[in-house]
Amino acid sequence: MTTSADETAVATAQPMPPVTLPAGMRGNRDFKVVLVGQTVSAFGDAVSFTAMPLLVLFLTGSGALMGIIGALQMVPDLLLGLPAGALADRWDRRKMMMWADAGRAVLTATIPISFWLGLPTMVVILIVTVPINVLRVLWAAGFTSVVPNLVGRENLARANSYFEAAFSGGFIVGPALAGILAATIGPAQTLAIDAVTFLISALSLSLVRRPLRAERSGEPARILADVKEGIRFVWRHVMLRMVITYWAITTIATAALLPALSYYITIDRGLGPEIFGFVGSVWSIGYLIGSLFTGRLGRENVGRRMLLAGVVIGTLLIAITLTAAASVYLAAAFLIGAALSIVLVSYMTVRASLTPDEMMGRVGGTARTITVGLQPLGLLAGGVLIEAANGGAAIAAMGVFLIAGSLLFAFSRPFREAGH
Repeated sequence: MTTSADETAVATAQPMPPVTLPAGMRGNRDFKVVLVGQTVSAFGDAVSFTAMPLLVLFLTGSGALMGIIGALQMVPDLLLGLPAGALADRWDRRKMMMWADAGRAVLTATIPISFWLGLPTMVVILIVTVPINVLRVLWAAGFTSVVPNLVGRENLARANSYFEAAFSGGFIVGPALAGILAATIGPAQTLAIDAVTFLISALSLSLVRRPLRAERSGEPARILADVKEGIRFVWRHVMLRMVITYWAITTIATAALLPALSYYITIDRGLGPEIFGFVGSVWSIGYLIGSLFTGRLGRENVGRRMLLAGVVIGTLLIAITLTAAASVYLAAAFLIGAALSIVLVSYMTVRASLTPDEMMGRVGGTARTITVGLQPLGLLAGGVLIEAANGGAAIAAMGVFLIAGSLLFAFSRPFREAGH
């Protein structure tokens, strides 16, 4: 246990040996089952991402209530990210994800059912939003811990790229389909799709044969002790601490990007919401291609790769503010999506490769709490800049912040050498 190790021992702790798997990714049945299930679930999430705010607007016409729902969705990440990670290191991660998805299916289904029955749907949304996202946090803790068990550490980069490609693929077609369905059958009925996809995901996880529980010796400590051990491990592992911090900087810099882009394109430049919609779709296409590409790069030079991608994103954000040409926005959106996927897939790969299996959940929980906990700072700063100046000023500030952060981390030898 790392609680009895000194700083040097923790920092040089070696991950557990790779899990024995069928030769090659194609022969890994369990991985393919989970990938298919999560692809379907990601499509449902993309539909819900569009349908939920439309439903709130349909029911209330209130932008303030949309903000309240958004805030409620983030509360479980801040309060439960750390204990959820500790639970992922204690429980069977497959069952943790399966029951979380089953619970989300039931809770999400209550929204369209309440609408069909003529019940106060807005009240139902307010009641179930936090529980749904509590289950999402538990699912995320299990998912981020389970990938090494599914594919082995030698296949982490490619597996992460496939999962990110699946997630982004849903957001290429999901929002557009949700908009069409919301206009034809209504946003409440459209949300039923998300409930069905959660059920499909849960069923797919029930088909996984491989045990996905972390190997831990001795009696488990109390949850609080486990949480402290995860925080201590991250703090003492220099390279791990650096990559998590860099990803946190990236999330802060881009937290308010979509609101700023929507304001900049539709208000500052007066190009209309359809251009913003195309920008979002092109962004997702770039993210999909970037995810698949990153999986083929392996684990070498991960730190340098993340730094280069960060500088590219920052430069493109500044370039967007210097022109009114829609073609430039589309090209920049494609490249930003690709570069952002490179940062994320690389980050997920190096984080998992540096973490022993018995610590996977707690390290993931600590990392998510840091990154999600700091996102409101970026949202607040972006909103203030939009209000005080315009969307272009907010986007340019994001670009400058990300470039400055990347240049600062370029001086860190542990970060530059991450993945060597």
